[in-house]
Amino acid sequence: MNLKALRAAAFKAAQDIINAAKAANRDLTDTEQAEVTAKIAEVKELDTKIEAAKKSAELITSLGELGGSNETDEDEADSKKAGGAKTSPVGVHFGQMFVESEAYKSFAKAHPSGVSGQMPINISAKIGGLREVYYGTKSDPAPLALPSAHVAPVRFPTVDLTYPPQLTLLDLITKGETAGAFEYLQITSVTNNAEIVAEAATATGTDAAGGLKPLSTLGTNLADAKVFAYADGMTVTNAMLADAPALASYLQSRFGYNINTVIAGMLLNGSGDSGEPLGILASEGLQHQSFDTDMFRSIRKAITKVTRIGGTVTAVLLSPEDDEEWDLAQDGNDRYYGQGPFGSGPGTAWGRPRVVSEQLQPGTALLGDFKTVALLDREGLSVTAFNQHADYARRNLTYIRAELRAAQCVFEPAKLVEVATAVGGGDNS
Repeated sequence: MNLKALRAAAFKAAQDIINAAKAANRDLTDTEQAEVTAKIAEVKELDTKIEAAKKSAELITSLGELGGSNETDEDEADSKKAGGAKTSPVGVHFGQMFVESEAYKSFAKAHPSGVSGQMPINISAKIGGLREVYYGTKSDPAPLALPSAHVAPVRFPTVDLTYPPQLTLLDLITKGETAGAFEYLQITSVTNNAEIVAEAATATGTDAAGGLKPLSTLGTNLADAKVFAYADGMTVTNAMLADAPALASYLQSRFGYNINTVIAGMLLNGSGDSGEPLGILASEGLQHQSFDTDMFRSIRKAITKVTRIGGTVTAVLLSPEDDEEWDLAQDGNDRYYGQGPFGSGPGTAWGRPRVVSEQLQPGTALLGDFKTVALLDREGLSVTAFNQHADYARRNLTYIRAELRAAQCVFEPAKLVEVATAVGGGDNS
């Protein structure tokens, strides 16, 4: 029964008792009075519940009449970037962000059946900063300082059929923002001299035993964080330009890979001069571990170098060739040291995430606390499409350019170690 039916039954029960007494021309007995009193109380309680349910239904109806959007005007204003794109939801890549921008939508609305070869094309959209562009990756875009990468637990004996994206260097570093170029101090060495200090017995003590407080030291180096443009361009047909789903997929598959590749390359190998930002391997104070017996021992010794100065190894970067050698390593009986071709589970190096980087040369690994490396957004990613290029207008072709302006910093190179994983390795210059 619903609430109204229960109320009706309680009211009728009380009314029947009263009617029976009236028909017999007598007063209610003590028992009948108690029953009627209980039924009246039940009716009042049900009236309260019915009124509450009515108000709840009215609220739900009112919310439905307001519409499905939960984005306030302020949120919408904050989320829109120059060019009209909104902050993307989880899983939306920047190719889709471009075709959903106001600039592209206006173009598509003005040319629903495509464009002719001689028609000028000029679409320019600022589709977001680093947080928006990488919103659909493993990295969490908020807060700006991303959490350290971690290895997912292995589940046995069942098979976990979910396949998360493999970690990359860009998943490991800190992402932030900057208002322009600036100078900063890199920490190139750490000397910890902390110790127990005795009470001063004289005014001439020269060490902790004589009451003199110890002094720890940090080696520093002044470095520049300049803003650079990471850009790429490609040619598409006018037919593809007018096909939003195909264009979004094409932009993500090519621009996404190309832009990420050049950023990762500069983060690792930037020389700091000749128009390049300063990368990790060229930073003063980077620690080095020479080759020791094999790749595994060399990497383990490098981990000690980081932990010795209070650092945390968040990942181990290997070249594709060294990563292959790691997987194929066998003992004297031809048994794989690792999981082998039929195993499953996370790829680790001494319990730390093992990350493959195309920008590392064979024979060199890099490990340490990658949160000390930062990519700072200056203007975000912009995508521009135009056919005022060579004879593209005559050929029904359009040039599309993607550009990200950002600065990169290596705040504590002392917490990173370049490792020689083979004889003669460890030199990425």
